[in-house]
Amino acid sequence: MILALPNNVSYYLKRMFKFWKFEKSGTKYTQEVAALRESKKKYQTLFHNAQVALFRTSIEGNLIEINKRYAEIAGYSTIEDCMVHFNPGKAWADPGSREELVRIIREKGSVSDYEARIIRRDGTSIWILFSATIYPEQGYLEGSLIDLSFRKKLEEALKRSESLQRKMVANIGDVIVIIDENGNNTYKSQNVERLFGWKPEELIGHSTWDNIHPEDLESAQNLMSKILKKPRSIGAIDCRYRCKDGSYSWIEFTGSNLMDDPEIHGIIGNYHDITERKQKEQLLLESEARFKALHNASFGGIRIHDKGIILDCNQGLSEITGYSVEELIGMDGLLLIAEESRSTVMNHILSGYEKAYEAVGLHKDGTEYPIRLEARNIPYKGRNVRTVEFRDISESKQAEEEHRKLQDQLTQAQKMESIGRLAGGVAHDFNNMLGIILGNSEMIMEHLDSESPAVRYLLEIQKATDRSIKLTRQLLAYARKQTIAPRVLDLNETIKGILNMLQRLIGEDITLSWLPGKDLWNIKMDPSQVDQILTNLCVNARDSIKDVGKLTIETGNVYFDEEYCLDHEGYKPGEYVMVAVSDNGYGMGKEVLNNLFEPFFTTKKVGEGTGLGLATVYGIVKQNEGFISVYSELKEGTTFRIYFSRHSETDWSTQQLEAKEVNLKGHEIILLVEDEMAILTMTEIMLQRLGYTVIAVSSPDEAIKMGELQTEKISLLITDVVMPEMNGKDLAQKMTSLFPDLKCLFMSGYTANIIANHGILDDGFHFIQKPFSKQELAASVREVLDETSGQEKE
Repeated sequence: MILALPNNVSYYLKRMFKFWKFEKSGTKYTQEVAALRESKKKYQTLFHNAQVALFRTSIEGNLIEINKRYAEIAGYSTIEDCMVHFNPGKAWADPGSREELVRIIREKGSVSDYEARIIRRDGTSIWILFSATIYPEQGYLEGSLIDLSFRKKLEEALKRSESLQRKMVANIGDVIVIIDENGNNTYKSQNVERLFGWKPEELIGHSTWDNIHPEDLESAQNLMSKILKKPRSIGAIDCRYRCKDGSYSWIEFTGSNLMDDPEIHGIIGNYHDITERKQKEQLLLESEARFKALHNASFGGIRIHDKGIILDCNQGLSEITGYSVEELIGMDGLLLIAEESRSTVMNHILSGYEKAYEAVGLHKDGTEYPIRLEARNIPYKGRNVRTVEFRDISESKQAEEEHRKLQDQLTQAQKMESIGRLAGGVAHDFNNMLGIILGNSEMIMEHLDSESPAVRYLLEIQKATDRSIKLTRQLLAYARKQTIAPRVLDLNETIKGILNMLQRLIGEDITLSWLPGKDLWNIKMDPSQVDQILTNLCVNARDSIKDVGKLTIETGNVYFDEEYCLDHEGYKPGEYVMVAVSDNGYGMGKEVLNNLFEPFFTTKKVGEGTGLGLATVYGIVKQNEGFISVYSELKEGTTFRIYFSRHSETDWSTQQLEAKEVNLKGHEIILLVEDEMAILTMTEIMLQRLGYTVIAVSSPDEAIKMGELQTEKISLLITDVVMPEMNGKDLAQKMTSLFPDLKCLFMSGYTANIIANHGILDDGFHFIQKPFSKQELAASVREVLDETSGQEKE
């Protein structure tokens, strides 16, 4: 009878018999047991220390065995804690996702790399990559989990980065382009429409050569051929590019060969508008050519002298000095030199100085002028004498000054172009980021108690963000990159709508006066830009008024002809709508006026201003193709005049203007008083061309002396209001004592209202604002002269 043993006992007896059979000593058995234990130990080590989460669950979803990484992903610090509290079947963020996964496993027996979200112990959700195999006979499921959180964050960051790059490409000042090896456009950034009028889809697929100026086509194609010869090579060129309206703009193009890049496979480049810079460069080249021609000219005066006494000379010296050749020979040459330069010239004669130098010459009529002298000691008729080349360099000096001005203008244009590109490229994206900061801080505050200490810090963040937003808007306005929606405006109505806001802005201590012009022409611009201009000018005026004061806004129609614009730098012929903002504040000196529209230039203390207010005004005006003039005197106040082009289908008739001008001519004697010589000379010429006899003087004292000596009747006094010796009102009173019927026309760079506020003029006096055109002057003069006696207030 065989005794039946339990299965496990029978198993071990068989194992013992087996080992006894093959190895009676038992050593083989001991080694196998040790190996099994070591294998199990290694398995447990690998299982629990794996960086991938490993698990075994029942088919119903209950945990059977997990490793340490599984517990960590589920949000538990220990395997034991996770085994007790974590239920995988209830941890799915999307129950539908779990149902789909169970269906796949039951149908296919396994699943690989299934992405889903699970809920961790702390309630947060994470993305996982799930792989598992089902063993129905054993009744369990084995698999692995991988935490995808880091990868998902990288994907989100990549999406944000790509979005940011798209926005940056769309808003920078340059157009981005990709051109294939045949010269066809395969990509154009969106801002090509804003800058040149073309929609990207109108250019993609077409040859880039279609829009290159014919004169620049060969050099542009040569550049591309050169770049294509070598991978990663770079080249640049300036050429003219056709805009959609048919006009051409100068562009600076830079391209790089990325044919080996599978995503680009072409020449990638960028270009921007440099038309303004090219115009300045052309003017500078022309100026330099004129300067060199004058400097290198061979004409001039030659004289030979012994210790200063002229022995011989040429006709050129006679023409320069105003003396005849006969008068010059035997004359002391120092008489041709102004007093201030005589000691220098004499020292050079005595020392034998032979290098060129400059001095001040003296004409026969006593007027001074700049000269260039260069001398050599030579033998002459048996004795050593000195020969001198004598050149009048007045034109050369003028050319040098013109050259300097154009150089300054070019430098300014390049500087503004660089700042504008930087500001325009940064500000749009910076605004987006500021919006994120502002929005998130507001949302955080909604979840906080009002007494929370964090609220105070969040409010400070919002204040800083608001200031940054305003700053970026100013940068955009200065860079002429801000988004605008121009429309036809009645400037009077637009300004009228913001007067209350401006009054609150400047405060109750400052009186705001509004003087709208009659029958004002229309302009075309964004009304919000009018608000920006007036706000900045009014803030500037408010800050210049220490206590109480007055600020005036006025409008009017203005016409400038070509003759007037030639004498006024920055003015352009045409019809304009003028808006003036005047104050009776402290005013500005020349140094401040020269830097007035420079970005970040300010006379205010640290923390009181950014220096972008007037730069913003300048940028908006230039963006709308207008211009600005500023008139200011210390302790007298300031007037800003801004001119916008008239928006109209028709222009003034030149014939009508000329006919009107003829009717405004006269023959009377006019006494003109102006302490600024350039204005005095210009106004004198205007009046003379209108037929008047003009007595032009530069001071009130001279005017009174001329009046006392004048035998014929003076019909009209035209005088500046603010002058060093005596103001215009006092001068008029003295002159009317000499000529009782004398009529007066006052002129000033300030508005009539500001002049009256200073107590200089009273109502009823005739007044014309500087700058004025010839047409305006003619009309004002005739209005005064033709006025019926007794109508003007005394």
